[in-house]
Amino acid sequence: MKKKRAFGYKRRSPRSEKDFGNTSLEKQEDEIIKYCEMNDIELVDVYVDDLKSGSSFKGRDGFIEMYNRVVKEEEDIDYIIVYKQDRLSRDPLDTLYFMKQLNAIDKHIICIADSINTEDPTAKILVHVLSLVAELEREFISFRTNSGMEKKAEDGDFLGGKIYGYEVINKKLSILPDEAKIVKYIFDKYVSENWGYKKIAGNLNIQGVKTKHKKEWTTTAIKTILQNQIYIGNIKWRGKYTKGQHTRIIEQTLWDQVKFVMQARSFIPQKKNPGSYPLSGLLRCPQCKGIMVQGNSNPQNKYYQCNKNKCSGSSVCKSNLVKKEYAEEYVLQDFLHRLKNKVSASVVYSVIKSILNYELNPLENEASNLKKQIEKLEREMLKIMEHSSDPLLNLDREMIRTQLVRKQNEIIKIKTIHADITMQIELKQNDSIMDIIEFSIKNFEDFYHTLSDDEKKLFFHSVIKEVHVTEEEKPKDRRIKEVIYHFDLEELNRIVKS
Repeated sequence: MKKKRAFGYKRRSPRSEKDFGNTSLEKQEDEIIKYCEMNDIELVDVYVDDLKSGSSFKGRDGFIEMYNRVVKEEEDIDYIIVYKQDRLSRDPLDTLYFMKQLNAIDKHIICIADSINTEDPTAKILVHVLSLVAELEREFISFRTNSGMEKKAEDGDFLGGKIYGYEVINKKLSILPDEAKIVKYIFDKYVSENWGYKKIAGNLNIQGVKTKHKKEWTTTAIKTILQNQIYIGNIKWRGKYTKGQHTRIIEQTLWDQVKFVMQARSFIPQKKNPGSYPLSGLLRCPQCKGIMVQGNSNPQNKYYQCNKNKCSGSSVCKSNLVKKEYAEEYVLQDFLHRLKNKVSASVVYSVIKSILNYELNPLENEASNLKKQIEKLEREMLKIMEHSSDPLLNLDREMIRTQLVRKQNEIIKIKTIHADITMQIELKQNDSIMDIIEFSIKNFEDFYHTLSDDEKKLFFHSVIKEVHVTEEEKPKDRRIKEVIYHFDLEELNRIVKS
């Protein structure tokens, strides 16, 4: 008899209270190893996500890598083993979807402490119950934490975090003299010398002054300092300010002057160069590796620019301009090449059909229930009409008419809902889906050019992780070096086929 094979999975939450009742990563792994030894299961590998939330699968690299290996036929894995169900996920829908995907390829989940093995059909109900319990526990923790924070805010206690100009001693804010001088410097330059955010940030960076997190100053960091009421002795909780117990750094008169200047300068700026920059945040500066954003361009020559240079000045990084038109056309053509050469229409069809079939079952059940309701109401109407013709009953005709009208209205209402659901079912069962997919892949470039500016940006950000640029002296010489996607299209094809 072939020996069963498994992957182990362990997770630790970023917040200790969310792991209440669970054990350390080491203990989780020990329990998984012990279980495999006792049940003659070969433990192939153990994956870990340390300090990762269980509210979703996003950002859990260990889990994602494990899942991709599980679905590969050559791995021949039978189980994923965890210490407790909530180590997989605290979201009931995520848990059930994951279990359904595994069961479809004859793979199963074992939760040791919960005595769950999804090979047993009855265990699936227990998984559902436990996942709901995990979600309720998460909501209870959130409620309890928020209640405690609200009480502290009412008392004027500091609620945590790093604040420039202060240090925390025994959970109380205490002024750091050197940093407090910088805070006063920012306020003074903004009011007395009429400096803008960028000039203040650039000046601090030239002097080698760092933020609380040992980073360069940016326009956002300066604006945050100038708007933070903690410097006039207040604390904030859920949008409301209360008097704090700490010592202020900025006097009320200076604060009021800053507020007045901000209001005087505030207006909705007109874009000098209207248009979309869909690769903002995706392009990486060849020098500092930070993101690139819309540059200070003109209508004839538009560029992407290093964000650090734009926000913090030339002392932090050069502008490293990249031509907008060139970059966007290159990235679009790279995607089209991959789409047409590496994506199989049949694979996309398979994924879509799987999703549609998953949605069809509840729709068909709902349609069936509605049909039964209609038939029941029609029988009741027929029965009322039969009784109305019986002279011995001597029924009130107005009352009968009212009952018939009411039931008829109910039937019309239900039939409308039934017709809508029936239409959805027919659309999901449409045999022309494959033709639509093939047409979309073939003509995707035409479709792209019909998108709005916001939709183009959303599209690029949904499929692309980052775009690397060559390091050259002149903008005209800079080229796209590499486009990195959120997923490997060839790998996606292979996984779905398996």
